[in-house]
Amino acid sequence: MEIKGALSEVEYVLFVIGSSFEYFAYFIFMFTLFRFRIKPRMIGMTLLIALLMSQISYVTRLNPNLSELSSYIQLVLLVVWLCLLFRVPLFYSIIMNFAGFVAGFVLQGIVVSGLMFLLGLTLADMQNNQRIIASIQVLTAILELTICRLLYVMNWNFDFVPTSHRADVRFSGTNAILLSTIVLCISLAAIAAYLLRDKFGSYFVVSYIVFFVTLPIFLYYLLRKDYEDAS
Repeated sequence: MEIKGALSEVEYVLFVIGSSFEYFAYFIFMFTLFRFRIKPRMIGMTLLIALLMSQISYVTRLNPNLSELSSYIQLVLLVVWLCLLFRVPLFYSIIMNFAGFVAGFVLQGIVVSGLMFLLGLTLADMQNNQRIIASIQVLTAILELTICRLLYVMNWNFDFVPTSHRADVRFSGTNAILLSTIVLCISLAAIAAYLLRDKFGSYFVVSYIVFFVTLPIFLYYLLRKDYEDAS
């Protein structure tokens, strides 16, 4: 959401807290979904990245020309962070980050829709109230961490991400379909963000339709790749 001018000190603190919670849950979700062994060092590094990304989010959303594309700019940076700091090959970093991105987007859409239905709030009410925005971010993070626990207990994870930084990736078959799905989804959502930059309500609906439609397709090919790599 675009920030309407500079925030007050209290609003800025709320923004940092909400965003940091969101990014921390984002990384834990990725690590859990793709069966990474989470170590104390990884948690510390994740907290640092979450804090840094919250600052980048603030700066980009403060700029009216970048605001609606902020999420996609951050996605590119997150792909790079995962490659450099956790030594995940680029192709797999793209897959992991897209999984975390879609999950966060869909969960936040459910939270926002729930608030609109239960409390009668409008998108404008949420967009103009930093306390509500921070609450939505924290609630989304809690839901995402709860799902992480469920994934861990039920052993619903993927094993195909290699432990070596160097991986021989062939861009054919399932790999090509996964990458094409990611590129198409992000392109459609980013185009919608640019064309509807002055109509947040319309962008909200279009972007969530894109991600909701993409999610089952993406999940199917993740399962297929996991099966193919295991056989």
